[in-house]
Amino acid sequence: MKPLTSTDPGHVGPNRVLAQLGAGGMGQVYLARTPTGHLAAVKVVRGELAQDQGFRARFSREVRTAQMVRGPFTPAVVAADPDAPVPWMATEYIPGPTLTEAVKANGPFPEASLRVLALGLAQALQAIHAAGLMHRDLKPGNVLLSPRGPQVIDFGIARAVEGTVLTRTGESFGTPAYASPELVLGQEQTPQSDVFSLAGIVVYAACGTPPFGRGPAPEVLHRVVGAEPDLGGIPSSALRALLERCLAKAPGDRPTSEEIVRTLSAEPLPSAEHGWLPSQVTRSITEREQELDAVVDAAPTAAMAGAGTGSRRRSRPVPRWLLVGGAAAVTLVLVAGVALAVLDPFREPEEEPGAEGEVPEGVAEPAEVTEQPTGPAFPGTVYDLHFTPDGSGLYVQTSQALTLWDWREGELLLDFQGSPGSVDVSDTGLLAAAYDGSVVVWNEDGEEVDSFEPDDAEDIVFFDATSISADGSRVSFVVLHDGGTSTHMIWNRDDDTIEYEREYDHQVSATHFGPDDEYLMLEHPEQTPAVEVTRAATGEVVAEFPSSPATAQDASFDPIYQAAFAPDRPIVAVHDGAQGIVLHDLASDETVIEISVPNTVHGLAFTPDGSQLLSSGSTFTDDVTGGRVWDAETGEEVTSGATVLYAEVTVHPDGETIVTAETEADDSTLLFLDPETLRETHELS
Repeated sequence: MKPLTSTDPGHVGPNRVLAQLGAGGMGQVYLARTPTGHLAAVKVVRGELAQDQGFRARFSREVRTAQMVRGPFTPAVVAADPDAPVPWMATEYIPGPTLTEAVKANGPFPEASLRVLALGLAQALQAIHAAGLMHRDLKPGNVLLSPRGPQVIDFGIARAVEGTVLTRTGESFGTPAYASPELVLGQEQTPQSDVFSLAGIVVYAACGTPPFGRGPAPEVLHRVVGAEPDLGGIPSSALRALLERCLAKAPGDRPTSEEIVRTLSAEPLPSAEHGWLPSQVTRSITEREQELDAVVDAAPTAAMAGAGTGSRRRSRPVPRWLLVGGAAAVTLVLVAGVALAVLDPFREPEEEPGAEGEVPEGVAEPAEVTEQPTGPAFPGTVYDLHFTPDGSGLYVQTSQALTLWDWREGELLLDFQGSPGSVDVSDTGLLAAAYDGSVVVWNEDGEEVDSFEPDDAEDIVFFDATSISADGSRVSFVVLHDGGTSTHMIWNRDDDTIEYEREYDHQVSATHFGPDDEYLMLEHPEQTPAVEVTRAATGEVVAEFPSSPATAQDASFDPIYQAAFAPDRPIVAVHDGAQGIVLHDLASDETVIEISVPNTVHGLAFTPDGSQLLSSGSTFTDDVTGGRVWDAETGEEVTSGATVLYAEVTVHPDGETIVTAETEADDSTLLFLDPETLRETHELS
């Protein structure tokens, strides 16, 4: 970290610049404070790239898709402005060294640290690939070290640089020593290309040198394609055998990131008294924290909501994750004022000071709002929108907050002080939300009425994929376990029992009760079937929808997570992950309508009477943006081309308005549309 000079900007977009963090092929990186008081690493694009329109288009697509990446080992992309005169993006700031810096300063890592490193990298790739991205430039310099685990940065950026002045003039983007053979040969890259790079990083951490040595780039690339990796510094072990498979020349011979997670989680992590990192690295992080305190305290402070002089706020709420690792416990501690998770196998769970037990750990009680916010109303990316049953209120879940609004007056009614993993609203007005270690149910007044916590939480990473039945009596959710497996459960609130559960060898990303609670839909990214519909009472599978063949062949796949129940009949609409939507009759088990969609589909929603289907587009693509409306009886398009339906979209229960979300810079705007004309009537921001 270096002080600013007279040539450095005072602001990048709305972010106040505090210090220099470094520079790379794409441009300068600064430590900055966002308008909401968070610290961020802001990357400012080089001038020659800013003049390249092809780069701008790719940068816009990749960065905005990266904003959807959610995971414990991928710092959140909290803001970006690819359309600014000088494009920039801001990510959560991690005050730790890169793996390159740590190995150069302290030497190779012990095997206990290597296993945690590999496990964290594999989980980072799971999150990146699930968002439809590949990293393409995974290397030690793109891995930051934190007590909470390795943090993978710059995912998706390599693709934005392809074909720009950097590559046309021979300035290689990426590091030859960690490139996959298919990249070197100009062949199609797949998620297994990132797996190859992952193994190279772990070998570097173990040996201090890359698996194919050093030297002139042509020589290294020749060895990547035709030579065997040097694993001599790694003892014979299950980890070494796994790395050998990851470094196979043929992508099909390499394990998937999911298989890596399962393999490494098969045994408990070795105990480590001071966490997963070598003690010297932990000390260097403490020193960086102290340096950060000095920089922040010395920086001039502008007036901002919720941020006092020298204050630092986390760029994400209470994390939705825990560091994975067998039976090892993980505790949240404050390191120089920043909440981090530290591996401590010997620590027994403790209550937070002052906790009375009324609210599950990690869950904040909602507060009635007496003063309206002075900063952005919707900081971060909007993840979900739900009207209250009477249509007067709107729940808004972003990457940083969960709030309830009077959408007509623009008045904030409730602030839940943090963002859960997922939320849903019943027809009776109950709000169900999944947090790290519990599922909580509130009424419309923000009063907690129920919660579920497991008796044995030893191997639980977090709860997610919440759906509450129409009458509010049952809650469907998914528990993610160590190793990437998950358990789907249905909690019966009437007798406080788990009435159904089923285990999966992968993560289930979403569950949805049908309108009459007869059916339940489950979504499985990167799996086949990608969507399945079951009978909610028994778990009997009544329909399955495989991934589109195009998504299996295309390295830039967009996993299936778009599906919706019709409100008036047993019809389910499913997007196939490519450019098709099917409407399937569950009663007859027949597909009744097939729709060809000319652009990316981000989400699906029926109108309350079931007559129309909305397919929201996305501001994350470089082709046609926006969404479309379809006649749900015929499959014919009602709109004439793409319209203002972005990312998350929902329809008022009386059909009075349609609300959609547009994310730009450091916050999001809600757009309210006339359901007949789809013209904007007003907005909240």
